[in-house]
Amino acid sequence: MSAILAKFRNFRIGTKLMIGFLAVLIPLVIALVIIFYMYSADVISQKTLEQTSETLEQFSHSLDNYMTLMVNKMEILADSPVIQEELNAAPDEVNIESASFYSRNKQIRRIMIQAYSSVTMNDMELYGMNGASYYFSVWSHKREIEKEDELFRKADEARGRWVIVDGVGDEDTLQLIKLVKDLQTYTPIGYVRIGLKKEYIDKMAGSMSFGSNGSIIILNGKRETISGEIDDVLMECMQKETSPKGSFIYQEGKESYTAVYVHSNVTDWNTIGLIPMEYINKDLAGIRNISIILIAIAVMVGIGISMLIAHSLVSPIEDTANALEQFSKGDFGVRLSEDRTDEIGKMNVVFNQTIRDIRELMQKVTQAEILAKEMEFKTLQSQMNPHFLYNTLDAINWMAFKKGEMEICNLIGAISNLMRVSISNKQSIITLEQELGYVKDYLYIQHARYKDRFETVYDIDETLLNQAIPKLVVQPIVENAIIHGIEKSQGKNTLFISAMRRGGDMNIIVRDTGAGMTEEKAKGLLKEPAAEKGSGNASHTNLGMYAVHKRLQFLYGEDYGLMVQSKEGEGTTVILHLPYAEDPQKLYKEYNDLLGKRV
Repeated sequence: MSAILAKFRNFRIGTKLMIGFLAVLIPLVIALVIIFYMYSADVISQKTLEQTSETLEQFSHSLDNYMTLMVNKMEILADSPVIQEELNAAPDEVNIESASFYSRNKQIRRIMIQAYSSVTMNDMELYGMNGASYYFSVWSHKREIEKEDELFRKADEARGRWVIVDGVGDEDTLQLIKLVKDLQTYTPIGYVRIGLKKEYIDKMAGSMSFGSNGSIIILNGKRETISGEIDDVLMECMQKETSPKGSFIYQEGKESYTAVYVHSNVTDWNTIGLIPMEYINKDLAGIRNISIILIAIAVMVGIGISMLIAHSLVSPIEDTANALEQFSKGDFGVRLSEDRTDEIGKMNVVFNQTIRDIRELMQKVTQAEILAKEMEFKTLQSQMNPHFLYNTLDAINWMAFKKGEMEICNLIGAISNLMRVSISNKQSIITLEQELGYVKDYLYIQHARYKDRFETVYDIDETLLNQAIPKLVVQPIVENAIIHGIEKSQGKNTLFISAMRRGGDMNIIVRDTGAGMTEEKAKGLLKEPAAEKGSGNASHTNLGMYAVHKRLQFLYGEDYGLMVQSKEGEGTTVILHLPYAEDPQKLYKEYNDLLGKRV
């Protein structure tokens, strides 16, 4: 990795710019295209599932209509006055064949012919408990039903409602049977049965297409197969489904399917549509190709734009480098073009002015010793100036940076920042974000000191980061938490810093899990400290807390300030309660008015 970075440093600036531009552009374009593709895939998949669900509901509705039609035919037979008369007749008065057009036998057969459909039915039969029996079919002879008693038992259990029974006769027949009752006494007098063609139901299901590998499966109320084929895995998945309709992903071997199901309240059947994922994703191929083309176009456009930008930036830099080379050889007449108005044009103006200034300075070389002595005097004088200290820290920071001591650099930088803000009087009101920056600088120093003795957790409402607060009101509270809470505690602790809004006010909370203190001592922190000897740390804590408390009350009023909650051995919580300021400039003006300053 270091070898690659070393090579990269030696690249031309134009090459670096182009690589950097493409390094940002290409991942961004790819990410956007992937998001677009995933969004499109989700929309298409959702639409496909919705369309499939609607299709299945229509198919289920068609099945309901079909079964309703068959049931209506049964109701016509069961409620027919002629059939009612036949089933109520004496045993020796039924099944009497007669040539008369108006005989019961002839009338019943005409009714059955009208109700019968060779497209949807295999046969139709009327049973009478008095021995009446009528059968109609396209078959040459009546087919025997192996489990006919089971068929009658199901009809009896239904108590006059129609019932669908499978597995009691031919494999290609679905039995629809109903108990016939006397319309006056409501006593059972017989049965009417229709043998429905499973082939017709299969054709209805086959008319729906979900790709070459898609299929329709129909299950009855007992989850037994009416049409289609179902394996154990799919059956187990269906056993878990309890909603009237829904969908789930289903894996069969190497093929992935989306199973969409609809339940019918009329037949108590479940209609399942198995849709191959390739069928759902077939429309995504075009989007995928478009995505690839978009990436290629974006890369080519990016390369062209990056080359133009690199040339526009590198060309004037090369001119400046050539001018510097001539200047280093003693050519003080070299000049750069000043016809540009951008940053490079400004740099050329500064360069030309610098050359003119250097020429003038060379004429004053005799004054160098005087200037040197004056600088020496100012250096001695700066030893008494606090600004000299953090300037010196900056110099040490630079030396550490040159030696690669980044931890030392960061530590010195944090110290410099804290010193700079502590001695600066230019800005009394700052934002919460700036204050937290000072806090983080301080904590960086403390983490370097205490290593892993504690960790810091932030919970800051980002909408409060721009809110104006007095400078250095949070940092002293954090300092006290470290020195008097965490330092005196054993083991690893946690420091929580949070900021949240409460209506028209805001709270900044500093909580530690350190040593804590008694309730009496916690209450005394906000009282004016008494001048006592030999209690440096305690007075420091009391004075710091009291000073922050009074500053807040001085600025905002007696309703605001600090609140301290602590329990010995469990830690301390300090709450800074301040008003929420919509206008930072208004707070800044009020603060300076209180101090008698003019803004």
